[in-house]
Amino acid sequence: MRNPCLAGLALVVSLSLLLAACGSSSTTPVFEGHEAYFTANSYEGTESCLECHEGDATEVMASGHWNWEGTSTGLDGKETETHGKTDLINNFCIAIASNEGRCTQCHVGYGWVDDTFDFTDMTKVDCLVCHDTTGLYAKAKPNGGLPTTTTEDLQLVAQAVGSPRRNNCGFCHYKAGGGDNVKHGDLSTDMNDPLFASDVHMATLGLNFTCQRCHTVMDHKIAGMPVHSQDEGTVACTDCHSATVHADAGASAQYDSHAAKVACQTCHIPTFARVLPTKTLWDWSEAGMDVDPIPVDQYGKPLYDKMKGVFEWGKFVEPALRWYDGKWARLTVGDDDQRAGSLVTLGEPTATRMTPGAKIYPFKRMVGTQMRDKGNNTMLVPHLFGTAGGPTPYWGNWDWDAALVEGAAKAGQTYTGNFEWVDTEMFLTVNHEIAPKEDARTCSDCHGGGIDFTALGYSGDPIGGLKR
Repeated sequence: MRNPCLAGLALVVSLSLLLAACGSSSTTPVFEGHEAYFTANSYEGTESCLECHEGDATEVMASGHWNWEGTSTGLDGKETETHGKTDLINNFCIAIASNEGRCTQCHVGYGWVDDTFDFTDMTKVDCLVCHDTTGLYAKAKPNGGLPTTTTEDLQLVAQAVGSPRRNNCGFCHYKAGGGDNVKHGDLSTDMNDPLFASDVHMATLGLNFTCQRCHTVMDHKIAGMPVHSQDEGTVACTDCHSATVHADAGASAQYDSHAAKVACQTCHIPTFARVLPTKTLWDWSEAGMDVDPIPVDQYGKPLYDKMKGVFEWGKFVEPALRWYDGKWARLTVGDDDQRAGSLVTLGEPTATRMTPGAKIYPFKRMVGTQMRDKGNNTMLVPHLFGTAGGPTPYWGNWDWDAALVEGAAKAGQTYTGNFEWVDTEMFLTVNHEIAPKEDARTCSDCHGGGIDFTALGYSGDPIGGLKR
């Protein structure tokens, strides 16, 4: 039951959230009333928040950030089905099934350590991971996201809750895939305080946008999901910018004519991972060996990990260009179309040059080597972490066959008992690290040999002959 003494507090918080979503500063407000309340009362976990915020918890529980899945409007041929992080296969840590306790350290909840997690229990909602403004809050890796912050510090965090700041969003998004900037390549801890050359929108001495400035929030639903939960909203450059922005600024009208077929990001993100390197290759087939010392590359990044295998890293990575209209082909755990061939594509945009409304967008192409069932060509899910998914996780037993038996069982897959290593690729959208206009692609960066137009469905360079 709600505390009648705090009936007005939820309204104050809701108004503060709305104002914060429209603001541009990375310094967002602390919610009024909480300091006084949690000075007089002990913070007892989410139950304390629910004294006033049952409605907010209900909203969170209807969101993609809570469910990690939704109606998959962005998946070609699966638009009415339910998919998401819960069943997508990737070439980083591969899939969640049997590995929940480690993967869900970034879930906006507490205690999702196996497939029995109760998604209807609002006491499991983690309010503080998004609303901590002190920097004291931390979640542990092995226990499904339970906090490791001390009781004394949790009291201080509760007193100072406020609108999410960049580091709140970055708590998960910066370190997706297992480390800083590992996965997407355009989202790293550099975004907490980037230089203008790193990102013109988020630069502290530039526009100083919060994440919510573009990823708008309504009822705890956050715009921006490319594959599922698109009812939460999408993000587009034209949400703020005119479609004739170049002509309005006195630039060549040719730029705006290109915008009919070329996304803004394609020219304005000429490279990504410009400050911190990103992982570009992950080869699981070499895991399990004792290597000492661990070799590092020119960026100081490890090239090997016994738990994960061989890596490659890159800085100033040139994006792969593909046609994109918002639709994807993505491999999910329950797919019947089992993958054959020497290179398996786990995720790619489906559009071609002839797709109405499609534009050329930049992507990170991630390559890897992972397990496939030799008998039925199913891309397999290994049990990597913890004993909730079975007694023989790979990280500890170093037995791939046992790990695949358990992982496949938890994922509902058929494992014939014989696996092989296969090369994989997947494409990830690149939308951050918008460069200053002086650094944007010019005509000669694309035409005259700058990019491979045949890969985009042309017979050659559409204008040809332009010298770089």
